[in-house]
Amino acid sequence: MNSLDRLRATWGALGEDDPLWAILSYAQTRGGRWDATVFFATGEAEVAALDAECAALGLPQARRIALDFGCGVGRLARALASRYAEVIGVDIAASMLEHARKFNADHANLRFVENVHGDLRFLPDASIDLIYSVIVLQHMPAQLQRVYIAEFMRTLAPGGLAVFQVACAHTRDWHGMVHRLVPNALFNRVRRWRYASRAAFEMHVIDEGAVRSVIAAEGRRVVRVDDDGCAGAGFVGRRFFVTA
Repeated sequence: MNSLDRLRATWGALGEDDPLWAILSYAQTRGGRWDATVFFATGEAEVAALDAECAALGLPQARRIALDFGCGVGRLARALASRYAEVIGVDIAASMLEHARKFNADHANLRFVENVHGDLRFLPDASIDLIYSVIVLQHMPAQLQRVYIAEFMRTLAPGGLAVFQVACAHTRDWHGMVHRLVPNALFNRVRRWRYASRAAFEMHVIDEGAVRSVIAAEGRRVVRVDDDGCAGAGFVGRRFFVTA
């Protein structure tokens, strides 16, 4: 099974079993205990914060189309829908998208796309004003991360803004040492046992220099890079803000 098929199988199972917890994995919400209203309120708060950052940067210059990459059940896409003329949520897991369409059936400007390829070929060049992706790329092998970041750059419209988060390295403490030395195959067994789950998401790092090289190769410009703790203990995270 290649890495893309393995991702699809993993997130398909997580979407069938406990989709909200798989997206925001707080211990007290395991086993279907997320309140959907509270869950989607976290998306509204996150996108409101993103809006403030966009205002400070003066980007994107247009609000025609936004892309929520790794949209899951539409937690962020729903919030973006009140701010952009059209929002596209893309995910690899059909089970997640089934929930997304049910949860967001009342949002006419939202559409969800199952991405069956290791790229974004369904999107034209320079067509998206805002690309947003957080706690997504870190679950993919570095090679897939590079491909998708290049696709973000290809599809970003002039004057647009791509905001995405990655895990760039392991921390220099015992958490980081464990994640650096223990392979995902072994971690997966522990995660499945700990959460009584038939599937476990993996964590992968990508060198920050590699990310910058992909951005530069596509002729895009980094306008800001923030430290980001989304990846959790053991990982050094970065959030990139890139414009075309």
